[in-house]
Amino acid sequence: MITIVRQCVAGQLPRQTLHISLRCSTNTPVPKSYSNHHDITYQEGASQPAVTQERTECDIEIERSEQIARDQINLSKILRKIQKDVKINPEETTKNSLTTSFWFERGVKLSELPTVYLQLSKSRLTTLVVLTAAAGYAFNPVSAGLGSLAAVSAGTFLCSASANACNQVMEAPFDAQMDRCKQRVMVRHLVTPLHGLMFSATCGALGTSLLYYYVNPLTAALGLANIVLYAGVYTTMKRYTIANTWVGSIVGAIPPAMGWAAASGSLDSGALAMCALLYFWQFPHFNSLSYNIRQDYCRAGYNMMSVTDMSLNGRVSLRNTAALIPLCIAIPFTGISHCSFSFYSVVINTYFTYLAWNFYKTPNKQTARELFRFSLWYLPILFGFLAIGYAFKERTSTDEKHHGDKPYIRELCPAVVMPVSGVVEQSCPVTNKTSVPSSSAPS
Repeated sequence: MITIVRQCVAGQLPRQTLHISLRCSTNTPVPKSYSNHHDITYQEGASQPAVTQERTECDIEIERSEQIARDQINLSKILRKIQKDVKINPEETTKNSLTTSFWFERGVKLSELPTVYLQLSKSRLTTLVVLTAAAGYAFNPVSAGLGSLAAVSAGTFLCSASANACNQVMEAPFDAQMDRCKQRVMVRHLVTPLHGLMFSATCGALGTSLLYYYVNPLTAALGLANIVLYAGVYTTMKRYTIANTWVGSIVGAIPPAMGWAAASGSLDSGALAMCALLYFWQFPHFNSLSYNIRQDYCRAGYNMMSVTDMSLNGRVSLRNTAALIPLCIAIPFTGISHCSFSFYSVVINTYFTYLAWNFYKTPNKQTARELFRFSLWYLPILFGFLAIGYAFKERTSTDEKHHGDKPYIRELCPAVVMPVSGVVEQSCPVTNKTSVPSSSAPS
C-alpha cells in the first residue's frame, strides 16, 4: 500500500513546511527513475529528484519547502509525477484531505512470464534433477537412443517444475518469514495462488503424459509418485515432524530410477545402486545447509533436525556419509562401472566422511559451510569417475567379445571345421602336424 501524507507544520519561520511522504512496502514496485533505499528530495526549479542519502528500508520520502500560497499546486504536481512513474490510477482526492491511501495490483507483463515460471519451477534445482535422471539413463547398459533421452529429460523437468510450483504456493506464508525465500514469486505476489496452481497442474499433466506415451508407463508412474511425495507429503510434513528429511531424500533418489527405467523399461540392481547413492548424499548436503539457516526455519515454524536436535543433525549426516563408502565399493558389481571405480571412490568418500565428522564433533558455521560446499562438488566428481569406469568397462568387454577374431589367436591354434562330417582338425604350430580329437572321431 502507498500512503501519501500532506502535513503542514507551523514553525518560527515566516513560511510553513509541506512534507509529502511516499512510503513503499517491500512488495511495492519502485519506479525505475527512483533508486531503492534512497531519500528523494524535490528542489525548487528542479525537473528530477535529487538523491540525498542512502537508507536501509524501502522508503521514498519527498520533502519540499513552499510558501503557503503554492502548497496545493506543488502537491498536485508531485502526485501527477508519482502516478505516472508508478503507473497507478488512484481515486481523486479533495483539496483539504490530509491523507490519501490506495491499493494497486502489480501486474506481470507477458514477456516476464517465462522468467516467473522458471522461478516457480526452481530452475536450478530442477536442472540438477534432470541431470541425475540423465545419468541413470546413460549408465544403463541398454541404450534406447537420443530420442528417448530427450523425452525422459523433458518429462522429468516438467514433473519437477510441477512439484516445486505447488510447493511454493503452499508455503508462501511461511517463505515470507525466511530471508532465504522471501524473494520467491508467490511471496512477492507476482502471480496469484490460482495462477501458480494452474501452472503446477499443467506441468504435471504434460510431464506424466509425455513420459507415459513417449517413454514407458513405469517412468511415468515414478514421475507422478515424485510429484505426490514432494508436494503432498514432504511439504506437509515439514511443519509437523523431522521425518520430512527422510521423505525428501526418497524424492531426490527417484530421478535416477526414472532415467534407468526409460532406457530398459525395468529396474534392477544398477538402478537401486544409483538411487541409494543419491539418497545417502542428500543428508550431509541438506543438513549442513539447514544448519546455517536454522534461524529462518525456526521463524517459519518448520520442524528440521538443525532446529530441534542439532546433535542428531550431525549424527545423521555422518552415518549417511560413511554409508557411501561400502556402497561405492559395491557399485562395480552391479555392472555399471569398472572395478577401478571402487578405488577412486574410497578416496573421495573418505574425505567426505572426514568433513562430516568435523561437522558432527564441532558443529558451527565453518564446518557446516565446508561440508555443504564439498557436497556440491561431490556428485560431479563421482559421476565423472563413474563415466570413466563405465567407458573403460565397455572397452574391455568389447575386446573380450572380439578376442577370438584376432589374427594372432588363429595363428596360435587354427581350427578348420569340416561342414560334412563335423570333424575338427587341429594343427599344432610347433610340429606342424594335424590331429583329430578322439571325441570327434567317427565311430
